[in-house]
Amino acid sequence: MVHRRPVPPRTEIQAVRTRAIVRRLRPRRDGGRASGLTATSEYPTGLAAALSLTARRFTYERQRPFAGSPFARFFREDVARMGRDLAGQRPENLMVRASVGTQGWASVPWLAFFAPHVTRSMRHGLYVVIFINAHDEHITLSLQHGAGAALTQLGPEQGHLHLRHMAGATRKMANKSGHDFSNDPITLGSKSALPAGYEAGCALSRTWDAATISPSALQADLTAMLDIYHQLTGPLP
Repeated sequence: MVHRRPVPPRTEIQAVRTRAIVRRLRPRRDGGRASGLTATSEYPTGLAAALSLTARRFTYERQRPFAGSPFARFFREDVARMGRDLAGQRPENLMVRASVGTQGWASVPWLAFFAPHVTRSMRHGLYVVIFINAHDEHITLSLQHGAGAALTQLGPEQGHLHLRHMAGATRKMANKSGHDFSNDPITLGSKSALPAGYEAGCALSRTWDAATISPSALQADLTAMLDIYHQLTGPLP
């Protein structure tokens, strides 16, 4: 039998409080940009989704080692293959390349479509390219003049003038056939020299928000831009 002392009337009994169990949550180091991609998840298989993911994730990936990066390999190989699948439906021959950098991370990733008889390089000539602006999480389709050679030969100031002149002449020719692309300057979200040159060399463009780009819009606009490119550059001699 347990004996308890009597409790006087009106006496308050203090409840025993147990210490709450608090779990400390560590903030994400990627600022949430890596959502939708884990070590075990698969990369997107569609071009629009792959470009969208790159725009949202690239800032985070640039903080990681470049050598051996699965993400860099995904963009360089798989995204290029997706571009080739679309280009392969066209009658003309196009060379397709994708890059997030060569020996290190680039400021602006790109997926480019080259007419081989015009150019095979981002450095010079006219081509169609999709730029990734990771800073603003935008994706820009551009009818583009290569900037690297002009900047090397002429320097930044004269190089930009030359590129804007070339882009203006191309824009004038393209406008004769009619289109609904933008003639306004593009912004690639980087202060580096080469992206600034790309901005100067853009003739026509279309920009999407990474969160809202749709496969149908991307394919339709890419097809229309490649049609203009084909009209301007002509068939392979």
